[in-house]
Amino acid sequence: MPLTYVSAEPFPGHFGIGGLPHGESLLTMFLRKERIDAHLGGPIDHVAADAVVLGDGTEIPFSYAMVVPPFTGQEVVRRAGMLSDGQGYVRVRDTYQSEKYDDVYAVGVAAAVDVPWQTPTPVGIPKTGFPTEVMAHTAAANIAAQIRGAEPARTKAFGDIRAVCVMDAGNNGVIILADRMLPPRKHGVLIPGPQAHLMKLGFEKYFLWKARHGYVTLP
Repeated sequence: MPLTYVSAEPFPGHFGIGGLPHGESLLTMFLRKERIDAHLGGPIDHVAADAVVLGDGTEIPFSYAMVVPPFTGQEVVRRAGMLSDGQGYVRVRDTYQSEKYDDVYAVGVAAAVDVPWQTPTPVGIPKTGFPTEVMAHTAAANIAAQIRGAEPARTKAFGDIRAVCVMDAGNNGVIILADRMLPPRKHGVLIPGPQAHLMKLGFEKYFLWKARHGYVTLP
């Protein structure tokens, strides 16, 4: 059956992190191989009864459609006032303390991250598993310091966190590695192949084992 992929990303392989070397050509080849039609760079205007209508008026008919809306922060945080931005995300320092309150921390999706680029249609930054865990470890160390009566001293800017991601795509996938989550970077690579699928399965079992036994110091 025909498949169509619609994204606000300006090019294939942007991933919300500005792209990596050869990412655009790699993802273009993948879409061509799987016979997936792609519409990139524009917004969805609305969803009709039997078609997705893009901002330029293009209609994409469907028998089944899955639409993922833009992420927003929690309403309870937004309604607290003086804590979050207009999207409900908490603006934080590199210690992951909120900008306004020393005793309030936010990590992962809850934390606001500035987007270092402009695109015709806004593209957010993914705050996925690995960067969220790094943020959480940083926050935990600073909370422990406060409990001991010391000043929070551990810092890790979101953009300086390494990019480590395994994207699964059925029996295929891609491994994403870079020295920084956000540009400018010195090193970045995409490694496609079925090993990504096997790595995803292995990581799932390892992570669940680590969490169930409380081995929080393991990577």
